Amino acid sequence: MYKSYFLLVTLCLLISFSSFALATNHSLEVTNQALKVQPSRVGASDPIAYFQSKTTAIELAKQQNWALVNKLTKQLINEYQNDGDTWYLLGLSYFQLADYQNASNALQRALAIGTSLKGIPNGASNPNDLMVKIAEAYAELNNQQQAEYWLKKALAARWDDRPTLAGTSLFKSGTNPHFERFAQSASYKSLAGNDLDTELNRDQKWRADLAFLVAEIKRLHVAMYQNMSSQQFAEKVAEIDKSIPVLTDQQIVFQFMELIALLGNGHNLLIPAWGEKGNFQQLPFQFYQFSDGLYITKASSDYQQYVGHKVEAFADTPAQQALELTKRVNARDNEMQTLWLGPYYLSLLDVLNGLGISKGNEVTLTLSSPKGALTTVTPALKPMQFAGFPKLPKLAEHPTLRYLAKNNTPFWSEQIKANKLLYVQFNDVRNSKDLTLAEFAMQLQAQIKHDDIEHMVLDLRHNSGGNGSLTPPLVATAAFFKVLKPQGKLFISIGRNTFSAGHDLAVKITNIVPAIFVGEPSGTRPNVAGEAGWFNLPYSKQTGLISSQFHQQSRAEDHRIWLAPDMPITLSAKDYFAGVDPVMDAILTITKQ
Repeated sequence: MYKSYFLLVTLCLLISFSSFALATNHSLEVTNQALKVQPSRVGASDPIAYFQSKTTAIELAKQQNWALVNKLTKQLINEYQNDGDTWYLLGLSYFQLADYQNASNALQRALAIGTSLKGIPNGASNPNDLMVKIAEAYAELNNQQQAEYWLKKALAARWDDRPTLAGTSLFKSGTNPHFERFAQSASYKSLAGNDLDTELNRDQKWRADLAFLVAEIKRLHVAMYQNMSSQQFAEKVAEIDKSIPVLTDQQIVFQFMELIALLGNGHNLLIPAWGEKGNFQQLPFQFYQFSDGLYITKASSDYQQYVGHKVEAFADTPAQQALELTKRVNARDNEMQTLWLGPYYLSLLDVLNGLGISKGNEVTLTLSSPKGALTTVTPALKPMQFAGFPKLPKLAEHPTLRYLAKNNTPFWSEQIKANKLLYVQFNDVRNSKDLTLAEFAMQLQAQIKHDDIEHMVLDLRHNSGGNGSLTPPLVATAAFFKVLKPQGKLFISIGRNTFSAGHDLAVKITNIVPAIFVGEPSGTRPNVAGEAGWFNLPYSKQTGLISSQFHQQSRAEDHRIWLAPDMPITLSAKDYFAGVDPVMDAILTITKQ
């Protein structure tokens, strides 16, 4: 019984992981032509030896032993030519061995068949990344024409890190060394989006930024007109273009944010903190919309006395009306993102100015203290800083409160022995410095198997995403729990900023095993436009994201606008500042022995 159930769950997991690979690479365009690739009709002479050699080749590639990878994959392809993975490994090995012509040939074959191998150093298995790798091979052959041809193909296939061509990527310093020999040519600069004419005047340069932004939206965005018409988009572009001469730099950036917000979809945003022109000013407060109002949850050292105060108004605009107005710049998947990100936008003075809430270089807030006394404050401003959208802060008065104490740690767990419960908090989809997510999952499975555990909580309330390819071990862990503890309860805590890869994890788990959702509705949808296509504007150097792929994590007919909680619980300011977690209180009550 146990074995058959375990095999069934394992099969479901394999199907789920396969679907995940398809979903994350899904696009409206087909990047290869399946009807043009003729399969060989003969299998390997020794399929067991073939499998063992392929497994060895993959492990050697991870170890970067490229000479042996090259030897093995040539033998594999002589045996069987229908597997894109072996062509891909062969191409990478040729590339690393500086045999660029053979690398190009093999990588083009891998692209024609398709591959989904992950975890290979210096790899590029996504189709558009593979096209860039082919371009790099041609660049090393000093064939600029072919290199630029393949770069154009990658861009047309919505390659999402164009800034690397101009050396303005957030993730890689400098320019791509493979393209250095022709990086100063006009044609390459045009591909890189780095061909701004320095003789243009200020208005013309901003118009060049607008034109580049519009072109990148049209190049990158999947299902661009899902939330608006082409006419609405064109009218907004024309309005911005006409207004540029009478707008300040910050006002132009605000207009760009409004343009992006028309697209909808929560992965669309502009971050006016890192540019050379038009950066925003920020209030020294962090706000949060509780069930009973908008409150200050964090403040800089000079304004600590206002933490815990309710915000009644920004200038003459009531706080709740101001929150509604943030929708003009907050592209979103659903209205839970208004509750999540709207308070952040209210901390940006230039957003308040753009929304007509304030004017000039200051804004006065009307606050009410915990005792109900009204006061006003006109805070000093600071340059906008951005290191991701903030999470609900830990409370100084309650430093060990479970759901807040370590919410900036990627993942951690605790056994609550009185309830025979394993609590797992998963806050960021990334590996920690000392432990991979896969290793963490194995530790959890050992606890589930050997310790006195009957129930499990996966807390995703602070998880707004990361690298979705890392999550399968946690999906497996949830399934493992249900196999070993079929009568146990699996709780998943969700909320407004359960988003992107963190949200995908919840959907993938419930595709396989039943779970009880606890908390608020989630901040995105099971099937949604997402991913992150980065842009960097040529004049202002403002940076942002465009939704570049469609993620179908659930069935095609799943049209839910969020994951709805089975146990609906909202957080009040009263509970938060008192150090009460109503979500865990409910779970502990229902699992009480």
